[in-house]
Amino acid sequence: MLNTVARRSHRGVASLAIAVGALVAAVPAQASLTADGITYTLFESTVTSTEDQFTLDITGINGPSDTEGGRSGVEAIAFNPPSNFVSAALPGFTESAGGLDSTGCNGNGNFFCFDANTAPPTTPALAANSKLDFTFDVFTSASGSFAGYAPDFKINWVGTQSNPPHSGYDLVSEALTPQPGPPPTVPEPTTLALFGTALAGLGLLSRRHRRG
Repeated sequence: MLNTVARRSHRGVASLAIAVGALVAAVPAQASLTADGITYTLFESTVTSTEDQFTLDITGINGPSDTEGGRSGVEAIAFNPPSNFVSAALPGFTESAGGLDSTGCNGNGNFFCFDANTAPPTTPALAANSKLDFTFDVFTSASGSFAGYAPDFKINWVGTQSNPPHSGYDLVSEALTPQPGPPPTVPEPTTLALFGTALAGLGLLSRRHRRG
């Protein structure tokens, strides 16, 4: 009888372990770029054969790892275009040809650049450990392709270190490999509660199994 109870308990522990593992797997880790203590992740989703949607996810803003701090907003973002690029659109920004420097979009180089329609104020700074997401669409011609697309990426920050018309922040300029998107969502409170209940049940069954 005890062996039967133990086997059932073991199966219950295994089932709960699988459920806990599924909850953990629901928030996958993604490869990211970290520069000056800020983490950038670019997610990519296919919309049509000539349109992909991207989300630039930025975390750690003004957090403990941010080596510059005092950031209040983004003035401009630039990317290398995919093959047979046509246009790109980011709400609140104007797209133009060319890259950027400390003064913003400059019209130089093989880039497309998003310039903020309204210049962000240099103060107040965003809250510590703030997160920003910029979702934009990129369009190619019928002969274009997003296959293997890994753009050079630039971003120009504004904040307490800015000294108009120049930015006092390091101009990030790095390659950024898109990850399958859209970005993972943060678990809802009910999901976290279920996760905690599963862990508690797992511990209880384990203790009963040892006593048996």
